[in-house]
Amino acid sequence: MKKTKENFTLLMYGTINKEIIDQEIKNYQDIVDGGHDSTGSAQEKLDYLKRLKANPNYRNGSLPRGIEGIILQIMESYTFWHSIHEVDSNFFLVQDNYLHNLINVSVTFMVSCELAKLFNNKPDDFSLNNIWNHDAQDIKSANIVSVDEIDYISEQFARNESTRDQSIKRFLDFRNKSVAHNTNNTGMEWSDFVKTMSFILRVWGIIDEFYSPNCFPKPIQLSRQLYKPLKPHFTPLQIKEMIKARSKLMQDFFIAASTNLVTGSKDSIKPFGDMKVTVNIRSTT
Repeated sequence: MKKTKENFTLLMYGTINKEIIDQEIKNYQDIVDGGHDSTGSAQEKLDYLKRLKANPNYRNGSLPRGIEGIILQIMESYTFWHSIHEVDSNFFLVQDNYLHNLINVSVTFMVSCELAKLFNNKPDDFSLNNIWNHDAQDIKSANIVSVDEIDYISEQFARNESTRDQSIKRFLDFRNKSVAHNTNNTGMEWSDFVKTMSFILRVWGIIDEFYSPNCFPKPIQLSRQLYKPLKPHFTPLQIKEMIKARSKLMQDFFIAASTNLVTGSKDSIKPFGDMKVTVNIRSTT
């Protein structure tokens, strides 16, 4: 893929499902034909969808999975699995047994592999690292965040052992040695994963702000959808505790995306958020 903004957008956000692209094209065509596109954004989106539909790589399904989707999957898997352990229960998934250990290892390996691939730096890798290195200078010019933070992020991606954060180093060593090459555990803890994930979320937030300023945060999956299969096995209070634990873990990630990696100060960058619907009922009498 050529290193163009449109291709990077495909790489970052993924592509629309082939089953609904025709309907989306029609929707935007109706907006344009109805004279409701004063900013030209609908026409731009319409042109993009038509080019995408004609793209042979899109038609045969060979385009890479969007980085946004990868990050969401990591967040969902980690927070869901760890929220279950907040409940004191006799349920077999919480106890130390073969099935629990099997799932725990599977989740650990899955989120580790998914997260680590975002650090890949080979020229043909579809990674967050490569997007960052391509756009770092332009991000500096855009004044989204401080120059010191941009330089810090570039150092973490540069694979310089003397300047790399030790938690990120331990996490990547775990993935490269324990997961990929079946050597002894490198001493990685879940706290190292969280620190690395927080770093990636901040990087993603900055890049998302650079490519899609003024867009609404991407909503995460609603809790009631995730925990519905567990309702026969837990009490309503236990499910409530899980949802509360997951919300706390998610909020920590949301805060990380808004936190300067150098100064620790907070800003308005927020690539992800809870999806909430507020209904106001007014009396007409």
